[in-house]
Amino acid sequence: MLNLFFLAVIVSTALLLGNEFSVSAFVHPTLARKDHRGFLPAIQTFASLFGTVMPFWMGATLCAHAVLLVATWGWSWRATLLLLASCILWIGIVVFSVLGPVPINNQVRAWILDALPADWEAQRRRWDRLNAARVALVAVAFVCLILAYKNSPVGRS
Repeated sequence: MLNLFFLAVIVSTALLLGNEFSVSAFVHPTLARKDHRGFLPAIQTFASLFGTVMPFWMGATLCAHAVLLVATWGWSWRATLLLLASCILWIGIVVFSVLGPVPINNQVRAWILDALPADWEAQRRRWDRLNAARVALVAVAFVCLILAYKNSPVGRS
């Protein structure tokens, strides 16, 4: 049963990483090309969707990592250390998100297209930089999770 939970955490985290990566590498660059002001309604739609979904997904991912860490605490020290690192990274990812990209995302959602703030393009570029950092953190946490699985009794069998 624990093996299935471990694999579910891996799959959920992989999907979250893939989502974050696709937004960072493909969606936002496409919507930020020249004359991107016309794409702001789509950007606001994404901001609203992700602003609703991601807090639950990221929070659930953090909780799943913590439950997994507690449930596997007696396993090998390598697996435990790697899961602990992944949990710590997820705490950092959630805090970083709340302090960095989320406030910008909330501003973007509230923009009135006929009265954009003077620095709207700078805010979008800042969000892109912060999101790229978040994607890197999620990737490192995912690698720690995979290595923890490989070093666990269920991953070696």
